[in-house]
Amino acid sequence: MLTTISVVFLIGGAMTAPTTGECPNILDAAGVSQMFAPMIAHSIHSLTLEDIRYFFEEDATEENGIPTVNMDLNSDRRVLPDAPLAGYDDDFSTIGMKTFDVVMRNMNRTWWGITNFNTLDKLTHAFHMAEIWDKTAEQYKLVKQLLDPESEICGCITDIENNDVLNYLNLLAFKIKYPGITSGNKTITDMYIDSSQDSRAKRSADPAYDFGYSVGYGFSFKRSGLADFDGFDFDLSDVELLKDIAEKLVDEDGVITEHVDSAEHWQTWREMVKEGMDESGYYDLAVFLFCMLN
Repeated sequence: MLTTISVVFLIGGAMTAPTTGECPNILDAAGVSQMFAPMIAHSIHSLTLEDIRYFFEEDATEENGIPTVNMDLNSDRRVLPDAPLAGYDDDFSTIGMKTFDVVMRNMNRTWWGITNFNTLDKLTHAFHMAEIWDKTAEQYKLVKQLLDPESEICGCITDIENNDVLNYLNLLAFKIKYPGITSGNKTITDMYIDSSQDSRAKRSADPAYDFGYSVGYGFSFKRSGLADFDGFDFDLSDVELLKDIAEKLVDEDGVITEHVDSAEHWQTWREMVKEGMDESGYYDLAVFLFCMLN
């Protein structure tokens, strides 16, 4: 992978901005996978500025350009334009304890993080994401030595309005807030479509609907292909989009019904988070973060 990217750069050097139509071939030649956009969305959705500074660029600013899913699920702002400061407590010396503290400080906020996740679920998810970033950090260091931020490759990578990264982040925000919305299971999707905004808080506490977004990386798009976002306007409200998402973006991405509340259920989660990503996913993420941050 890295040999490919260095050859492409050395031959091509820094060039004029490529067109949207040219980008698929440019990224393919650089070793970026076809699953780039959905993989990036899953990998950055909960990234904080503190995480960026710890794993990738210690001088990253609040205007870092890394879009993330808003952890406040009550907000109308689905995706944030920059990875936010999470308020890590620097009295703790390890990134693990700082992450643990943030989750625990928000444990009573029902609409913070991921719908219907209990505290252990949220901690598992947070540490799982940290593993993804830790594994990416080594590739990031190598990419930083080889890739020019002014290259055509970065021109294509940073065009998140046209390369579907923003679309997939919005879709992921829906999956997190409305688990099973793209499952094709009408029992689940009709519940969201037919219910009013006010009734969703009640449903969240109803054991009959106590399921959450699956955090594993056995991505459904590997089975069903990439999503077709043609005609979707994610500037519209949730209420205006739910029906179309449930009907037009079906990918059989299911829900998880077992929480981390016993050793038996932990085995299910343990296998799920151990899946991790393909090696290509870590490479894609390293290239994306380098281009966006430099």
